[in-house]
Amino acid sequence: MQWPRKPTAMNSRPKVVLYNPKAEYYTMPLALVAIGSYLDSSRFEVIIIDGRLEKDPLIKIREALSQNALCFATTVLTGSIIKDALEVSRAVKSQFPEVPVVWGGWHASLFPTETLQDASVDIVVRGQGEIVFAELLERLQIKSPLQGLQGISYKEEGKIHANPERSMVDINAFPAFNYDLIAVEKYMQLSGRKQLDYISSQGCRFRCTFCADPFVFNRGWYGYSPKRIGDEIEQLWKKYGFNHVHFQDETYFTNKKRVAEVAQEFIRRQLPITWFGTMRADQGYRLDDEIWALCKKSGLERVMIGVEAGSQEMLDWMKKDIKIEQVFDCAKKCLKYDIGINFSVIVGFPDETEASINESLHVAKELRKMSAKFQVSIFYFKPYPGNEIADLLTQRGYEFPKNLEGWADFDYVGAINSDWIADKKVQEIEGFKFYQQLAWSKPTPLKYVVQKIAQWRCEYKMYQFPIEKKLINWLKPRVEMS
Repeated sequence: MQWPRKPTAMNSRPKVVLYNPKAEYYTMPLALVAIGSYLDSSRFEVIIIDGRLEKDPLIKIREALSQNALCFATTVLTGSIIKDALEVSRAVKSQFPEVPVVWGGWHASLFPTETLQDASVDIVVRGQGEIVFAELLERLQIKSPLQGLQGISYKEEGKIHANPERSMVDINAFPAFNYDLIAVEKYMQLSGRKQLDYISSQGCRFRCTFCADPFVFNRGWYGYSPKRIGDEIEQLWKKYGFNHVHFQDETYFTNKKRVAEVAQEFIRRQLPITWFGTMRADQGYRLDDEIWALCKKSGLERVMIGVEAGSQEMLDWMKKDIKIEQVFDCAKKCLKYDIGINFSVIVGFPDETEASINESLHVAKELRKMSAKFQVSIFYFKPYPGNEIADLLTQRGYEFPKNLEGWADFDYVGAINSDWIADKKVQEIEGFKFYQQLAWSKPTPLKYVVQKIAQWRCEYKMYQFPIEKKLINWLKPRVEMS
């Protein structure tokens, strides 16, 4: 491939253009902020362009790449996001053929060879990208060969090369995120609240067989020190005036000592904020009442807990390493301390029986009954490579998409179908998904009758003639998520 020309002036910093593809959610593009923050700002001009904020992002991309551009890079999740990333990358390669196009993120890390088979992509950064990307820029700047650069795959003269893996690094060695790289206020407006997205840890130590985390992180986990979190959140609060922190960690509650100390940091600094964190049921079960109380006092508003299945047999099969009793224990603790929960449930695993699905729906119903602050999201299992279940299905002849276009149509969040559930059962599940939200939401006099009808429908699986559902969906159309 051809490398870009060297800067024409010694004092002219080369531009590194980072693109966040279009999607139907508005969390801050922290992966790109992390990459950009690690780079030396005296040597590189980092420009983050978000397709979700621009009517025509290509206008800004063309402007940024038109002079002294070192590379164009994008981060990609599996799903419809790929469509935009691919369209933009192809436009960049067509108009600026000398500019290297780099892909990173989950999808590119899992499928580097398939990604590089598209003519528009030159290099893939795999896994933890901060150090890899910085070293890549060093080589691009002096037009040095990419051979031996750990953590990348790349094309050279039409041939795809996969360099060795790079070990995960403790993120405490990385600099603080430079939120000035993005328009923080715009994301707050779009999210509907003065929320700051923040990542305090990276990785996952667990072995769930339906998840790609073990493959991507090799079951490693690193977290910021409590003092660092306290210092950064306080400084960011003084600058941006948010009132809620959304921890975007894979598993925030991994280290209970750290959880307690972070809560103490927030309390000591008297930060007027609430916060959200991800929790496994076994982690919440092992959390002492003293730490629950500290978290609540420090502003804990809501947690997310992956239940995944209602039968212990299914949980053991997928190596979730939690007990159903632990889920309900966490629910009781959150009731005690007035903390909301977002539960997630997955149905339709290969070979899962109808009885197992019914048990998952039963558990979901019992959890929803406990509190209007408890929400349950139900997803249909979609096999995703990089785990044991996917390997099992491959052995059985299951065919995954073979290229970027195929993966762009892969929907593992909003899909309303399953390869392993009969259509009639899917209709029942869809009925429950809708009515459980209405049945046990916060009661009001105006919706008392409708709620009672919804509760009756869920109790007796009576989802025929869903007049209420059609009316509500007409008044408030469902938003498709990527």
